[in-house]
Amino acid sequence: MSKQERILVTSALPYANGPLHIGHAIGAYIPADVYTRYHRAKGTDIIYICGTDEHGTPITVTADNENTTPQKIVDKYHKQIKQTFAKLNISFDYFSRTTNKTHHKLSQEIFLEIKNKNLLYQKTVNRPYCPSCKKFLPDRYVKGTCPQCGETDQRGDQCEACGKQLEPHELKESYCILCHKPPVMKETIHWFFKLTEYEKPLRKWIEGNTHWPDNARNFSLGWLREGLKDRAITRDLSWGIPVPVAGSEDKVLYVWFDAPIGYISSTIEWAQKKGDINLWKKYWKQKNTKIIHFIGKDNIPFHAIIWPAILMAEGSLNLPHQISSNEYLNLEGKKMSTSRGWVIWLHEILDKWPTDYLRYYLLCINPAKHDTDFSLTDYKHHINHELISTLGNFIHRTLTFIKQNNKGIIPEPGVLDETDNKAVKAIEDAVNNTAAYIEDYRFSQALQSMMALAHEGNSYFQHKEPWANENNTTLYVCANMVGALSIIMEPFLPASAQNIRRMLNLKKEMKWDDAKEINLEGGHVLGEINPLYDKIEDVEINEFKKNHLKTDKEDKKMSNIGFEDFKAMDLRIAQIVDVQDHPNADKLYLLTVSLGEQTRQLVAGLKTDYSKKDLINRQVVVVANLKPAKIRGKKSEGMILAADVDGKPILLQPDKKTSLGARVR
Repeated sequence: MSKQERILVTSALPYANGPLHIGHAIGAYIPADVYTRYHRAKGTDIIYICGTDEHGTPITVTADNENTTPQKIVDKYHKQIKQTFAKLNISFDYFSRTTNKTHHKLSQEIFLEIKNKNLLYQKTVNRPYCPSCKKFLPDRYVKGTCPQCGETDQRGDQCEACGKQLEPHELKESYCILCHKPPVMKETIHWFFKLTEYEKPLRKWIEGNTHWPDNARNFSLGWLREGLKDRAITRDLSWGIPVPVAGSEDKVLYVWFDAPIGYISSTIEWAQKKGDINLWKKYWKQKNTKIIHFIGKDNIPFHAIIWPAILMAEGSLNLPHQISSNEYLNLEGKKMSTSRGWVIWLHEILDKWPTDYLRYYLLCINPAKHDTDFSLTDYKHHINHELISTLGNFIHRTLTFIKQNNKGIIPEPGVLDETDNKAVKAIEDAVNNTAAYIEDYRFSQALQSMMALAHEGNSYFQHKEPWANENNTTLYVCANMVGALSIIMEPFLPASAQNIRRMLNLKKEMKWDDAKEINLEGGHVLGEINPLYDKIEDVEINEFKKNHLKTDKEDKKMSNIGFEDFKAMDLRIAQIVDVQDHPNADKLYLLTVSLGEQTRQLVAGLKTDYSKKDLINRQVVVVANLKPAKIRGKKSEGMILAADVDGKPILLQPDKKTSLGARVR
């Protein structure tokens, strides 16, 4: 990257309708923070912008459910979200909110700019209207069956099963979420954006963005292959940004029209705070700026299709350079669900353990390429056996040895031998490799590259045996390895890095490339030394699960099955005759099983533990009298029985070859 270039980093604006959970943290904020902190240390001209999204139906639905006003909801959660980000050590340059006057004004100006270019038009359409509630049902006020995959109980803006973007009137068997009664179709007039005019420009632009992650690029190109449709960008709501056109006073701008504009309005407010009203234009209008959006998978279509089309229509603003889009984070083997209480809230886990524990573990399991699972037992293991036993141990043993054996003074080194030079070379390798991974948005690998230096430090310390041999050179090299770690670990573990620099008595500001240099000469006096981390005990994990992780409703339902219910199950011997990947889920298989005279399709979550080869022709036990259900858009006509052994499903099967379809008694 040339010296003239600058970077604007954004993270998806969180809805101010509830607290943040651990999936939010790793989906859009911790990776962006790592990237930003690294570039600041490199001396890059970079700013990190975000804010709360305070319009749209998620806000009004929450207000209705809590019998309060949207303004009180957004005020409450903007404050809580901002406090949570501060505790997570997310280093925004500016954190705004979309209810600010600057944002309202800019959104209306962009609307009018696009309208004046004849890229907006009015159209009379039929939309769901609830006679009982006497209101139109936009987006999340209506649920029903997805017309694409057939999944039931999906929202009117997007199907969570197949990812298809929806309009409320497209749902089948729809109902109002307030009264649960079916709506009627009623005429209303909306403003439409000519999205179809940008199909070819978008395709050319996206095909040229070969540096995008596969999920963002493939999803976007797949949506374009289906063909774009003009999109309504107004809604029948009282809460939102009013449409600035006479005769449309009862409409507000669609939240996905105004929300991304929040990236710009936040930058404008940042510039105002800096005392230079035009400073924002350097990042949004000058062509030597790279705009990088960090988002979750569910935000891909808006950031890769709709938002760039709006920018193209406006004409003077920069398009995104990169869309760093993570997959989903599951919890203890199941999809997180706030409605079911199957979720870990950020503020609760941050109240329990140090922030760097969570940042470390989430970066270890970062769902960059595929869905990953957050396990509290695995969390404890990574913290105790990696963060503490490797990183914390090397730092503490080095500094306490110098404190106890050399009065806290770094000794003058002797002549470095081959082993010493290898340790010094490991510092340079860790700095370079960590940097390369961060710049390539490979944050888990970057973290492990940093940890590799701590591993090397422990091995070097153990090999040199400073307690038995000449130790001046060893301690000098180890101290400088610790100093380098305090720099390259700062993007990942900022609180730990600051604590280490305090123990090292390093008072000057350190830049990234300083880690390659010798910063702690012989004679340097250390500060007060303290253990960097404390181990997590089993009792803490169990206590946290009990107090903060509610049992999933499905688990409760299954736990209440009695003996009579069990006797009613029709258990049959079946044979797996075909195994295919589920098209809408990373951890699911589509199994075809034979029960003798009939075959059935089952959806099973076995992909993590069984290969296709392991399953083909295997006899299993199937619950054959369950009502068919759709799982992530595919029909499942039964359930395979398995035992849970240390978190792994062990399939039940007959002791010997048995007739297919035979009853298990």
